[in-house]
Amino acid sequence: MGNHGKLSLNQSMKKLVFKSISFVKSCSDWKKSPSLKDDQGRPYFEVAVAGRSNVGKSSLLNHLFRSKNLVKTSSKPGKTRLLNFFDVDQTAAFCDLPGYGFAKVTEKMRSSWQQMIEPYIEKRESLELVLLLLDIRRNPSEQDIQFFEWVKHQDLPMLIVFTKVDKVSKSEKVKQMKKNIEKLGSSETPHVYYSTTKNVGRKELIFEINRKIEAWG
Repeated sequence: MGNHGKLSLNQSMKKLVFKSISFVKSCSDWKKSPSLKDDQGRPYFEVAVAGRSNVGKSSLLNHLFRSKNLVKTSSKPGKTRLLNFFDVDQTAAFCDLPGYGFAKVTEKMRSSWQQMIEPYIEKRESLELVLLLLDIRRNPSEQDIQFFEWVKHQDLPMLIVFTKVDKVSKSEKVKQMKKNIEKLGSSETPHVYYSTTKNVGRKELIFEINRKIEAWG
């Protein structure tokens, strides 16, 4: 599994229940990412959360963490400009990645985000799962497709999370999901639906993450 998966041999881990969440650190250099380990000295199972700047990433994480403002939200997309790490149940780490695809940032800022994300995804040994958030109302952008293919090339497990499903009808939801999956070429990639306002998808997302942890450990 490339640079990833080296930490999983003979490890058993408890399931995540998302009851004990704490902010750990923000950094602009992946080399300064925290080295989180459990009480037996084993590296945490690490999850990266990625998506376009306006996909609702911060809102989803606050909903998942059952916190109103642990993850900073803003009416202005593109606010997340660092790698932000969270400790979940003293078992797993979540890394909130800078959102990509926001047009109203400078080329220099866009380049700095790329320099943060690429080496983190490629070289972070404890990274074992990437959550790719997609707005159910939109077709995947060129950057969504590029990101998906790039992570797939790294041989990293992915889980697609379709956000804002309360904004579409049930039939439109399924139609859009199929269109997105087809465009990404991701028929083997599991997916869940999520709505923070309607409280949809939290249990399903936790189940899928724990399924990955169980397979890993």
